[in-house]
Amino acid sequence: MNDSKPPEQPVTLRVLGRRIWAAMRQHKGLVVSMIGASILQAFFTKAPLVVIKPVIDAFASEDRSALPTGEDASVREASEAFVVNGIASFATWIRDLLGIHFETGAEHKTTILGCAVIVALCGVVGGVFIYLAMLLSRYFASVVVVGLRIELADHLLRLPMRYYGKQRMGDLISNLTNNTQVLSRAFTLVSDHVFTDPFLILMNIGIITLFAPEALWVMLPAIPLMALPIIRLGRKVHRRSGRSLAALEDATESLNQMLSGIKTVKCYQLEDRRLADFRLSNEQYLDRTKRMLQAKGRSQGMVFVGYNIAFAVLVTVLGWTLINDPDRSIGDLAIILVPIATTYTHVKRLSRAYNTAMESLGALDGIEAILAQDRGPEKGGERLDAVAGDVVVRDVSFAYEDQPVLRGVDFEVERGMTVALVGPSGAGKSTIVDLLLRLHDPQSGQILVDGHDLRDVDLESYRRHTAIVVQQPFLFNASIFDNIACGKPGATRAEVEVAARAAQIHDFIESLPGGYDSMAGERGSNLSGGQMQRVTIARAIVRDPAILFLDEAMSALDSESEDAVQRAVANLRQGRTSFVIAHRLSTIRDADLILVLDAGRIVERGTHDELVQGDGLYRRMIDLQTGPIS
Repeated sequence: MNDSKPPEQPVTLRVLGRRIWAAMRQHKGLVVSMIGASILQAFFTKAPLVVIKPVIDAFASEDRSALPTGEDASVREASEAFVVNGIASFATWIRDLLGIHFETGAEHKTTILGCAVIVALCGVVGGVFIYLAMLLSRYFASVVVVGLRIELADHLLRLPMRYYGKQRMGDLISNLTNNTQVLSRAFTLVSDHVFTDPFLILMNIGIITLFAPEALWVMLPAIPLMALPIIRLGRKVHRRSGRSLAALEDATESLNQMLSGIKTVKCYQLEDRRLADFRLSNEQYLDRTKRMLQAKGRSQGMVFVGYNIAFAVLVTVLGWTLINDPDRSIGDLAIILVPIATTYTHVKRLSRAYNTAMESLGALDGIEAILAQDRGPEKGGERLDAVAGDVVVRDVSFAYEDQPVLRGVDFEVERGMTVALVGPSGAGKSTIVDLLLRLHDPQSGQILVDGHDLRDVDLESYRRHTAIVVQQPFLFNASIFDNIACGKPGATRAEVEVAARAAQIHDFIESLPGGYDSMAGERGSNLSGGQMQRVTIARAIVRDPAILFLDEAMSALDSESEDAVQRAVANLRQGRTSFVIAHRLSTIRDADLILVLDAGRIVERGTHDELVQGDGLYRRMIDLQTGPIS
């Protein structure tokens, strides 16, 4: 079962709308500016259309200056006269301002000059608002996506460890990268058009209402006619987008496996096999993407069909009107056709935005599935400002899914004691450490620290007093100083150097050209295994924990530095409660308590000297490693 797959009930536009609405409420000033810029962009983009009529009528040498006004004019004629006469007055003012005189055709040339100035001014001012509208809308889209990406990363970091045991790393990476990238593209396109094109359509409707209101009987029904196929096919786009992204997650996981295990791939000559798996997952992605694109293409084609049907009806109506109305001019026809023609462009762009939004829902499915996962208690509960280190594990049982790992484990540890956990692989040693770190909660029983049930304490405050060194050391691709200092955020240079000296790594760091500023490399690739381990030990030392966990911490050390680091770790354990997982039993001879586990139960407990006197599992393990004790 993969919890990051899309849920059975896919995300709807309502969910997407809620997220956008929440972002709009959070960034009210940005949204108001964006809408204002969109309105002004629409106005100055469409304003030049009103000069079409006087310009064409001027070219056609038609005298339209004596339009009816006052009581003799209809509403349409009065509004048309107001616009045309206003343009004529502006044109005369411009001509006089520039001191231009025309020898012939003065009236028509003046009209054309005034219209040209209007178009130029609208172009300059409109260009400014186009820039602002695009800038603000795309920035808003980026704000929404970045906020979602941060929310997703934060949620992933807070999820319990059991969640990661069920996931493929490729799916998680895909959700953080591919899916959020799909959302970024979608939101950018949507924000480009959803705030601007509706205003442009309204401006077109306003122009038609001003000059030919009868054309609205054809234009207004045509808009939903073009939108219907978009809505119907949008559901298919959503479903097929989700399948396409799932295939992309498979391809990402295949690539992750191939590169993460590159050493194994090369040593076992698996290049062709891994490449074949990668090629297969990409072919599946292409097939599903093609199906999604087919649905989007049909949607666009049906929009075009609907537009042309509406346009054919409109041409017929306009032609009939012009034939039967001698007061209509060629300019009237032009000023009606241009807004209607551009309306198709706006509806087409909105349809693309809708399809893209539906496509983005497939990406949002996977993200919402992760965000729906219960993070469990992380904050809240009793804060532990100080931890002494008394630990009681009382009848604890734990299972991964249906596989029992621990069965009724009991032990008590006093502060400052060193407890060794030994036993065969799979006995439950690492699980005990995970429970003590509260990476998991036991299914039954209690874990008490200083008398507090771990389930009732603030997890963040508790973990500040713990540190762990694991068998497989992990370093970030950052400086060595940062890798040590992350054990104690805000640690000074002096504190880091003291910790490095205790971990027997200071002299090596100082020998590097960059010293503590030298980069550790990806996963510590610039250091040897032993050097990486000593850096992680220094990280634990600088943290100054009350409870220390060492999971095979000596396994990667070379023989030359092992004794020195053992002494450093022994010093670190002084006054602290320490839990040590060890397969090399020689490293835990001085432990205050040794717990021997087998099949999830504690089968023996005591000191090294006590246990070797018996004839149990610990004695047999010692005999296997060092030979029989005489």
